[in-house]
Amino acid sequence: MVTPSESKIHALVFSAFRESHGRAISLDDLEKKSGVEKAVVKNSIKYLRESGVEIDIAASGYTLSSLPDIILPPVLQAGLKSRVMGREVHCYKSVSSTNELAKRLADSNAPEGALVISEKQTRGRGRLGRSWHSPSGLGLYFSIILRPQLDFTKMPALSLVAALSICRVLDKYTGEKSLIKWPNDCLLKGKKVAGILVELSAELDRVSYAILGIGINVNDGPNDFPSRLKSKATSICMIAGKKIDRAELLRDFLYEFEKSYSNFHRYGLRFLGPELVKRSAV
Repeated sequence: MVTPSESKIHALVFSAFRESHGRAISLDDLEKKSGVEKAVVKNSIKYLRESGVEIDIAASGYTLSSLPDIILPPVLQAGLKSRVMGREVHCYKSVSSTNELAKRLADSNAPEGALVISEKQTRGRGRLGRSWHSPSGLGLYFSIILRPQLDFTKMPALSLVAALSICRVLDKYTGEKSLIKWPNDCLLKGKKVAGILVELSAELDRVSYAILGIGINVNDGPNDFPSRLKSKATSICMIAGKKIDRAELLRDFLYEFEKSYSNFHRYGLRFLGPELVKRSAV
């Protein structure tokens, strides 16, 4: 597990590779662009290659041969526009539930915006204890630690704030209008594409933290869903007709959610009301 400080360095190096647009880049240029000394750059390259990022080495320098479809802290944080959400990332290949891991981190004073994400969940959960289908490498399964300065009675609306943020991003990637099946499902063409689970830790009327758990079907194909879900579920890829960059999608969501979450603190649901009504699937 890389530390947050190591992750930041890896993100700087990976950003330098992205900005080279597939061209070879020398160690000297990597040092200049990332602001990290050569020895540290070499360690970052070693970490990225061992993690599955395809970086070719030749006499002319280093080349990022393709953008990887993997979720790593540096891959996610390169180009991240949000200031709080996703600035600390904990990535896993497989976990039982990202919400459970996020709770442990929150109990250990992890900051607001800390993100727990896994390529696969073996016991992913939805609302009312329902299971969430979480196959490896196709979707986004993540949890965000929130420490809202809000009255306890406003907490149930967090799922709507998240749902609206998801819908705005879904519209961007598919060109379709996504809808919200209150309070925690997002639909595309009448089928479920994303689900939300908010869990609270509270004492009396004070909320210690909230865990925002989200599952999004991103690159699932028709045959990736079990029989019981084929008539009810869809994915962004199936609607858009093309494979989606999951890291880019997640960056866009984190930025959109951060804006909505901030506005929710300032204005309550008033700023969301009209759009929520228009997006209601009921």
